[in-house]
This record gives sequence, C-alpha cells and structure tokens, in this order.
Amino acid sequence: MVVKKKKEIQVTALTVCHQDLETLRTLADVERENLASLLLHCVQLTDGVSQIRYVKQIVPLLEKADKNGMCDPTIRSCLDILAGIYLSLSIKNPLKKVLASSLNCLPEFFLTEAIQSFTSRLQKELNTTDLYSYRKVIDNISSCMENFKLGITSVNNLLENVLYFLQKSLIEITEENRKFAGNHIVQTQLMNDLLVGIRVSVMLVQKVQGLQRINSNISSSPTWQSMCELLSIFTKFLSDDDLLRTIQSTSGLAVILFIKAMFHPPEKIPDLFASLFCGLHERPGVVCALLQESLLC
Repeated sequence: MVVKKKKEIQVTALTVCHQDLETLRTLADVERENLASLLLHCVQLTDGVSQIRYVKQIVPLLEKADKNGMCDPTIRSCLDILAGIYLSLSIKNPLKKVLASSLNCLPEFFLTEAIQSFTSRLQKELNTTDLYSYRKVIDNISSCMENFKLGITSVNNLLENVLYFLQKSLIEITEENRKFAGNHIVQTQLMNDLLVGIRVSVMLVQKVQGLQRINSNISSSPTWQSMCELLSIFTKFLSDDDLLRTIQSTSGLAVILFIKAMFHPPEKIPDLFASLFCGLHERPGVVCALLQESLLC
C-alpha cells in the first residue's frame, strides 16, 4: 500500500514597503499593545504560518479600541497599511483569505475608515500602466469580490475605474499577444491573463449590484460606455481563431451576461443578438456552438 504524502501548503510571509514599515515603527507604543505594534511584530516575522496567528489578533484588538469609541490616527494609518498588505498578497497565498476573513468581522465603528483606505489603495493599483502588472491587479479585483465586504464595497466605489481598467487591460494584452505570435511560452501566459480578465468581467457583472440591472437611460455615462466597449471586445474574441477556445467560450458567456444586465425588456434580447452577430453571419454554426457552450459553463 502506497501512502501519499500530504502536499504542504506554502504560506509566503507578508511584507510591507519601506514607508509603511517606518510608519509602523513610529506608531508602535512602548508597551507593544497597540495595533501598530502588533502589525510591526507580524511583518518582521519571516514565517507566513506564524503570521496567521497575529493576523487573527487584529479584530480582537480593534474591538477593545471600539469600546473606548476611538479611531485615532494610529488606527487609521494601520487600516491603510492593512489595505496595502491585502493587495500585495498573491491570490494563492492563504494569508490573503485569512486577512479578508478577519477584516469581515471588523467593528462597524471602523468600517468607514477601512473602506476609504481600501478604496484609495485599489485606485492606485488600477492606475498602473505596466502591462505585466495587469494580472496582479485583475487578481486583486477578483479576490475583492470573493466574500470580502471591504473589497466588494471598494470595487463598487470604483466601478467606473474597474470597468475601464478591464477594458484597457484586455485590449493591451490582446495586442501584446499578437506581437509574440510564435513564442508559445509568452503567449501561453498572455492567453491565461486574457482568460482571467474575461472571467473577472463575468464575475463583476454577476456580483456587483450596480451592474446587475444597469439603466439604459444613462447610456452617456462612463459606466455604460465601458460596458459597451467590453461587450464589443468579447464579441470580437468570439470570431478570433487565434485565441484559445476557452477564451472564446468564456467570451460568449460574458456577452450573454452583459446583454442581460444592459438591455431591457428581456423580450428585445433575441433581436439584439441577431444584430450583434450580424458581422459573423458567415459562420453562424461556430457562434451558436460557442454560445451553447457558454451557457453550459
């Protein structure tokens, strides 16, 4: 009998930038009892598993401060640093989920400050112009929507920016993919980034309340315009044979969900589909197959 060895879970230690580290050192109290002291001790550890224990102490410590009715500058700064820590962690790092789970229990007294911090930090992420950093930002948008109250609120607050970022990133990743035609290693990564970007767009329209039934009367708004641009991108992907079939089928799902969210009444949707795919009339069988495949996803 062969006994399979359990796969060890890798927990990469969380870190902070030099500026945040200096802030924590400045704010840590002599008694080492405030939140800054806790975070400072946590980030100085090199073992991610050990850090989990300290992350779980954040909310109990804040609950004590809540009883005193205090949200002093030290706590505000620490909440901002926590937002930075969360966004810096890899989506596969268990610490990210542990931190999100802890912050979901944040006392209501601190929610406004925490939301402001997360929104501000996420905005900085969305401003990146480095194409090879797009995947990290896309992953952060995804993780923010995964049972994380502060995250989903921040995404809602930055909805226009998030939609524009997804639009920009999908266009630029597609262009980069064309440049590296024949380089299978680079293209594999870019195609994967493209697929994840489409999936996050799908998640966005499913989970963000403001997009589930967007009012067509605001067709001049940036949100509506970005959704139209994304819809156009997904439609082009459907007929691009240079892309992986999974990208095409996921794009089909995105088209369906975006149309359901954007157009009312539902009775008009079949006519819209007909006009939307008029440019693909030469290959109706392929489109129908992809749409059918999308519905099964």
